[in-house]
Amino acid sequence: MVDFSRSRVRASRWFNTVLFSAALVVLAACGGDDSDATVGTVPPASIAPTTVAPTTTTTTTIATTTTTEPDFEGTPEFDTNSSVSTVGIDAVTFGMTLARAESAVAGSFVAVDVANQECYLVRPAGGPNGVLLTVTAGTVERVDITNPDITTRSGAGVGMSEDGLYSLFGDNLTTESSDTGGNRVVFTPSDAADAEFRVIFETDGSVVTSFRSGRLPQVDSTTPCS
Repeated sequence: MVDFSRSRVRASRWFNTVLFSAALVVLAACGGDDSDATVGTVPPASIAPTTVAPTTTTTTTIATTTTTEPDFEGTPEFDTNSSVSTVGIDAVTFGMTLARAESAVAGSFVAVDVANQECYLVRPAGGPNGVLLTVTAGTVERVDITNPDITTRSGAGVGMSEDGLYSLFGDNLTTESSDTGGNRVVFTPSDAADAEFRVIFETDGSVVTSFRSGRLPQVDSTTPCS
């Protein structure tokens, strides 16, 4: 007699075995668990290259202008042989126009200060240093000397002592205090025709530091055109 209960058991075990095997096949087909899965890499988005503009450095050059007294040009209008008198310097006499003065010395003069058209200073274009002429109302009226090489006709000039001045000019001199802190020794001509002229020596109290010659009233002031 056939034992159907055992047959059913065998059939059931066979069926379970087949079902389990089928399940394994399905799982293998699905790729297994998440731990063995490969994480895909998303391609990065295309990034346009960044262009950095070059830095430009701009250098600004500021032009500077230096104003200096022009160099002396040509033959000096005056030199160590030049001399000052009560009426002028060499061939330039007070009362001449500037054009006539330039003709007299066969040279030219350079304006030093023309802020005031009625009174201004000029210097010899060819030199030397230390010679300034004052032009007032169109005519030369005064000369100022600080150059020790140029003296009066009697030899008085920068560097001479006050005693030396008195030895040369005696009673024609008067001494008074100067607004420069020293003395001013004034020479007054004896000749009545030259009564309007003066030669004034500025000193430090003992030695001549500058002198000037000219007509009154221009020659009287320590500073030209003041």
